[in-house]
Amino acid sequence: MRCGIVQARTVVIAKILYHKDMRRIRCAKMTSHDKALWPAPLRPIARGALRLWARTGWKSYARYLTAERLAPRISSGPIATRLPDGSVMRCDFSDFVQRQIYFAGLFEPIEAYLFLKMIGPGMTVFDVGANCGQYTLLGARAVGASGAMHSFEPIPETFRILEQHVRLNGLGNVTLNQAALWNEATELSLGGAPGLQAQSGRWSAGFAATDPSAVKVRAIRFDDYVHEHGVSRIDLIKIDIEGAEPFMLQGARESLERFRPVFLMEVNGKAMDRLGWTPQRLWGELKPLGYRAFQVGQSPRRSGPILDFDAVEFANVIFHVKDLPAEITSGWDRRPVKRWACSGW
Repeated sequence: MRCGIVQARTVVIAKILYHKDMRRIRCAKMTSHDKALWPAPLRPIARGALRLWARTGWKSYARYLTAERLAPRISSGPIATRLPDGSVMRCDFSDFVQRQIYFAGLFEPIEAYLFLKMIGPGMTVFDVGANCGQYTLLGARAVGASGAMHSFEPIPETFRILEQHVRLNGLGNVTLNQAALWNEATELSLGGAPGLQAQSGRWSAGFAATDPSAVKVRAIRFDDYVHEHGVSRIDLIKIDIEGAEPFMLQGARESLERFRPVFLMEVNGKAMDRLGWTPQRLWGELKPLGYRAFQVGQSPRRSGPILDFDAVEFANVIFHVKDLPAEITSGWDRRPVKRWACSGW
């Protein structure tokens, strides 16, 4: 009975936050008052209400919009949270990815859930485009002391946050690399996508020529890295590098032929187009190696095999050679997964 009362009160608070803020979202401009921090006693109440709302699974998109609107006003600095496996992260609300982790439990909870279903103790996993470290932390704990996690993040400030999170959690099986993966060893320019200054994942080689504040980073070949570090197995590669995925694959040809790892990959057609590639051409690189493609949707019914990438504009895709585990193709749904994402709180 008490649980039902708490949930009902949470929904009421969430509705108040939602409807109050949606009226402001309709305004064309945000006033200085809108940007101001709420009084200190109200901030934890608002944060708690939004997190409890996430647990109910009620109107997820409305909760997302409300959290995005309120986040800058209900925190003056990074705040600690726990992932479903107990890993600790300190989330800065000025960054989109970290806001989502704090208010939804995980960034991309469905993809993170399936990621964990594909790995286990003793495996070797790569996190390419590690950002602040969510997948690195989840993967390192899942593979355990007998496994290995290799993480790559080229942007200095974001790498610093990744490094802090790995140290905070005392993970000794993680090898951190402040580098991009490319088709040659070189110095690479990464620019930020216009209008996404508060997004740590905005950096792309496709914007280097148009961004005067582009960052110079070290780039290496995947195959060279595997040889230099004596990597003897690769089970899964999570990769999200804003359209540069084909260039990473070109530098990983020997490893792909040898290990045939599973890929959890963001396929972003617009980002690839800025670098002269298409999703269909990317598919042409992987298909001859025996790979199949499985698009991740909001439920198993909305997920499934992809045979042709001509019509794919944006998708999260699992590329695999062996059959996928049954836990990937069935037996899960959006709401239970999103509630699981909040289970570490």
